[in-house]
Amino acid sequence: MYYAAFLVGDRPNLLPQVVLTNGTKSVVFQGMVHVGSEPFYKSIVYDLEKALADGYTLYYEGVQPSPGEGDKWFSETLAGGGDLSANYKKLGEVCGLKFQLDYFNLLSADAKVHPERHITADVNALQMKNEFDRLMAADPAFASAIAADKASKTPQSNGSDTLTAGLAYVASGTEDQKKLGAVLCRGFFAWSLKQQGNKGVMDPVILDFRNRELAKRIQQDPPAKIYLTYGAAHLPGLFKELQALDPAWKVVSHKWIRGIAAPEEFTATLPLN
Repeated sequence: MYYAAFLVGDRPNLLPQVVLTNGTKSVVFQGMVHVGSEPFYKSIVYDLEKALADGYTLYYEGVQPSPGEGDKWFSETLAGGGDLSANYKKLGEVCGLKFQLDYFNLLSADAKVHPERHITADVNALQMKNEFDRLMAADPAFASAIAADKASKTPQSNGSDTLTAGLAYVASGTEDQKKLGAVLCRGFFAWSLKQQGNKGVMDPVILDFRNRELAKRIQQDPPAKIYLTYGAAHLPGLFKELQALDPAWKVVSHKWIRGIAAPEEFTATLPLN
């Protein structure tokens, strides 16, 4: 437990805010996490409201639904057979963190009045399935990696058994167990988010494909000022894809924001009796 608490403070989850330009367009990339600390999301919403006032169009991450085979593939392959947003929300509750979409709802009033300024810029589930099928047929290394990954898991495994069991235990525990679980959970995030540089077998679909499509959209869409809120892991690949389309793309400035912080308040019973 002490190591988990140490990780939260010593290895904070730092997320980049990067300003990019090719001389014609200006793009702000705000790195995101699905669950994080309340101050982080409040600061992001403040920045987004300011960006709207400054004439930016907001581009959001979020794989779009494809009723039928696309949604079925996405649920079974990437969401463990469930609803990914619901899983993240539950995870946030157990960990004492917040779910990002709960805060993005604060922008819904402006989105209703100015829908053209609020764009979900992601691909849909069927496009991802089609890319997966294409790679399975055209890329032997990808197909081999998928087969090896599948073979390494037991029939009962969904790849997150330990975490799932731990979350279930904490959710059903006493208040003290839940507080302990929240510390452990934050420590787990602090550790796991440091592993983002380790390439996953599905990265060619989850990251590379979506980065290519996003770069095309940024390059081709009319808005000259775009504010992106995307997972931080997308930044290196997206920048590479933008430069492939136009070598003039460059980084103008950047800063770091802490996405998951240690709890600001602690409760305990004084040993006076």
